[in-house]
Amino acid sequence: MNKFPTHRNFGYGKQLDWAGHQALLDLYGRGHYATVATHTGRWTQFCDWARTEQGIRDARHIDQTVIEAYAGHLQARVAEEALSVSYAQNLLSTTNTTLEALRGDQEVRIASPAAVVGRRCLVRTEAPAGMDWQTVEALAIRLRRLKYSQAAAVVLLARTFGVRLREAILGDLRLWRKQARERGAIDIREGTKGGRGKEVERWVPVGEKGVATLDLAIRISAELGCDRNLLKPDESFNDLVNNGEIHQARRHLQEFGIKGYHELRAAWACERYLQEAGCPAPVMRGGQIADHDVDGEARRILAKELGHGRIDVVAEYIGARP
Repeated sequence: MNKFPTHRNFGYGKQLDWAGHQALLDLYGRGHYATVATHTGRWTQFCDWARTEQGIRDARHIDQTVIEAYAGHLQARVAEEALSVSYAQNLLSTTNTTLEALRGDQEVRIASPAAVVGRRCLVRTEAPAGMDWQTVEALAIRLRRLKYSQAAAVVLLARTFGVRLREAILGDLRLWRKQARERGAIDIREGTKGGRGKEVERWVPVGEKGVATLDLAIRISAELGCDRNLLKPDESFNDLVNNGEIHQARRHLQEFGIKGYHELRAAWACERYLQEAGCPAPVMRGGQIADHDVDGEARRILAKELGHGRIDVVAEYIGARP
């Protein structure tokens, strides 16, 4: 039944993305043009990931392990707030649909995209990677050596101040340094989540390491010709995060045992909890358990510094209350 003179991609052509498009056309009876176009755009993203991260160029080599790795990749990007939950679900649904169209069966699929990316774990049960500062600094050095300077700055900002990916990229670095010198803290306003924006103060303490991180980030920004943040002239947030350096650098984070940028935010939260409560965060094994009142006050402080309006969200970073 091959339409093309090849067995690759189940007979739909030599190129993985093209083959998926042809299979979708067949699936929808050469109609439903808008639906096919939407699926094709999402399928292309999977193909790019499969080639880059898995070295796969033939749909016959896509098995359940590969599709679950892709789901894990999307889950990490949702956690980092680089993708919305709904769009991550759509990407997985399209991958299911296109593989079914190519294979003619449902043997390789994510049964419930919503179960994978629809809701993050509300209570952290494992200590976050990135707690060790030597590891984080070694990662930043490698990234700078590989000309991933923006990613290096994001890594250090996320670990030093607990900022989200978007906040690290869009933050006013010069204003932060001025605030750090004058008040010993920075007010995080740019790139915040949930419409909190410039109306809500969010002061995060800055020590010597924080000042050094800001100095380095400002130097990187200047070297790249940026204005006051980490975006180059004529570069969009999407260009940098989803199509550029931030995405490309993820594999180096993983080589250092760090699943993603969001993991560094959790590491910062555990470190801040120790400073406020006087004992390790609940997710860290061993050590003294904080008094209930002390734990509650530390969580209230962290909820504000993390930029969340609810104290219960803090458990996602430091573990359940004792």
